[in-house]
Amino acid sequence: MKQPLAILIAALTVTTTFGQITTTKVASKVEQTDNTPYDSIKNFLGKEVYKYVGQELYLNGKAESLREYGYEGFSLDYTKSSLTDKSNVYKCCDSYNSKYDELAGKYFTVLEVIKHPKSAESEYLYSKKFYLKLQEKEKKDIVYYEYDSQYEYLFPFIDVGYFTKLKQTQIGKEYVVRGKNWLASGPMTDMKTGKHVENFEAGTKWKCVDITIEEKYFSLSLVLENEKSEQIPLSIDNANRTNWVFEATQAELYKKKFGGENWRKILDGKVKIGMTKEMCELSWGKPQSVNETITSGKKNEQWVYADNYLYFDNGVLTAIQ
Repeated sequence: MKQPLAILIAALTVTTTFGQITTTKVASKVEQTDNTPYDSIKNFLGKEVYKYVGQELYLNGKAESLREYGYEGFSLDYTKSSLTDKSNVYKCCDSYNSKYDELAGKYFTVLEVIKHPKSAESEYLYSKKFYLKLQEKEKKDIVYYEYDSQYEYLFPFIDVGYFTKLKQTQIGKEYVVRGKNWLASGPMTDMKTGKHVENFEAGTKWKCVDITIEEKYFSLSLVLENEKSEQIPLSIDNANRTNWVFEATQAELYKKKFGGENWRKILDGKVKIGMTKEMCELSWGKPQSVNETITSGKKNEQWVYADNYLYFDNGVLTAIQ
């Protein structure tokens, strides 16, 4: 039986319509700038680099063994390479970098943040890099600093606002030390006299009396003082690590929570059967890795450290190896 012509045409039309392949244009990524004010609670801002505009930066010094290499990343024209043209290096040159003695301790104002000129060529290599347009405070020189938003250790500055905020929040705060010298092996020494600190036992309290840059490693540090007016520097990094110190208020809370005996062992860096995972982590720090098994509703964990293993059943320490 022959199909009516109208039906055949309709079927052909449907087939043609559903068989078409279409393309859709995707909008390019729009870069969004965080315009919230800089709150001065971080020194290195990572991807929030635009918040540096208007800030004053202090160029920190370096340990004596590193000074011969100068400062890397300072140029007179950010569109030109300083690797092939030394004349583009600001205050050239120590090695191939800016002279240490001419820059250390200088203050700069951030005038502008500029995307790396090569970011359009290679997003993978340059999208996380920027240039800070700076004005040196004393001589008013205009200079550009290549800023990498990924690596804090490359950032040579201390933001003056951050330094001021530290003074406001840290001076007067008390810390409980764990009795371990974070500066070197051997006894802790008084930074004023060079003599050994008389009592640096685990559990002793020290009060922050100042913020400074200690001139051996040039670390931004709290100045801690005990009741005998002995003083020691505690770098900001170490102040945030519980393997060296605890804030006194937090230490009191832990002592009440865990009991005096357990708290004493934690301060001494010891563990014992029956401790919780939280106690063990405070005492020994985070493990290198954790292996878990679950059997019959029971969760077993093995915590792996460099030379030891801890075994937990349902969150309680049952064995030490």
